Amino acid sequence: MSRLFRLALLRTLPLIAGLMAASAAWAQRPPSRIPDDPHAVLERLPHGYARLMPSSIPAASAVAPVSSLQVSILRIRELLTTAAQTGDARLAARADALLARLPADTKDPDVLLARAFSAQHRHDFAAAEALLDVVIAHSPRNAAAHLSRAQLHLVLGNVDLARADCTALALGIDAGSGLLCVGMLSLRRGDYAAAAGAIEHWLQDAPATDETRRYALLMRAEVAARAGDRDADTWFRRALAPAPDDVRTLTAYARYLRNVGRDREVMSLLAAQTGHEGLQLQRTLAACRLPPGRASSLVAAQERRFAAARAAGSPVELRDEAEFLLVARHAPGAALALAQANFRTQRDYEDVALLQRAALAAGRSEALQPLRTWAAAQHLSLPPVPEVAR
Repeated sequence: MSRLFRLALLRTLPLIAGLMAASAAWAQRPPSRIPDDPHAVLERLPHGYARLMPSSIPAASAVAPVSSLQVSILRIRELLTTAAQTGDARLAARADALLARLPADTKDPDVLLARAFSAQHRHDFAAAEALLDVVIAHSPRNAAAHLSRAQLHLVLGNVDLARADCTALALGIDAGSGLLCVGMLSLRRGDYAAAAGAIEHWLQDAPATDETRRYALLMRAEVAARAGDRDADTWFRRALAPAPDDVRTLTAYARYLRNVGRDREVMSLLAAQTGHEGLQLQRTLAACRLPPGRASSLVAAQERRFAAARAAGSPVELRDEAEFLLVARHAPGAALALAQANFRTQRDYEDVALLQRAALAAGRSEALQPLRTWAAAQHLSLPPVPEVAR
């Protein structure tokens, strides 16, 4: 592999890692207001935003010239990566604005990859897949495109197609990306021993400074959580250590704690995360299983957030609203309808588990027939429904 291709891959993998974690609820901008005090602090930006300023992007030099297109791509990648880590929709919108300025008919693989990542942020999965197909058709050995397309296939429920991309990576394109892909695929198939082995092998070989380590640690924590291993907490804590405010890791950890009935710990874990809607939803759902009186204000606030999103023309994520109706409003029929609609477009592990829970709560086992048919076609075993999560 050439040095330039390795550099491009190292720059792109953290972005792919951000997209691999299911992250759908982006923070909404607060209502606009004109402050009375000219010295008032309107907003404190999260740690890491300084690197997104134009002055932080490498400039051209005689030794290593950087084209204006390369500068744009680097900035777009930084914006999308940070959007995935912080859940800030404004950064994804800024990346979209920069992408719109690039030539519409370009065949540059970096531009096409960035557009695919942006489309996946918006849940425009068809556009993302089409763009990745174009990249791979022109550059069959593009590891970043294969890895991202495999992840996208898993979200869509096309496990066999994901397997093909993982095989191509592992058997000749890039062994490191192949290990991550195999780990991701094995996790989705429920082969937890294989998933743990692939991820731990990657962690042993990867440099300590590789930013993708955070995602690999999170994926390893997910393996332990789904397998019911006692060391799941250890892996989640290791994943959080380099980035304690990473919304992907916090969301996954909170979901694990709720699934095993440790709702009180969710409240403390997310106590300081008041600015992110997805994390606030996790906190609200946890409060609903605590003694009466803890949840009422959080539930009301969550309903206001849903209403504000709709008023702003931003559709509420079906999975989020379905789980809210199921847990907070005890409306299994309405939750099932949304879970079924969500399953038509997203068939990742959490989408499947939510549909199962909603159908069980509603007493509608026949609603699971499309799920059973799909699982059989993809050679998947359906995950058990945790007693607490029901």
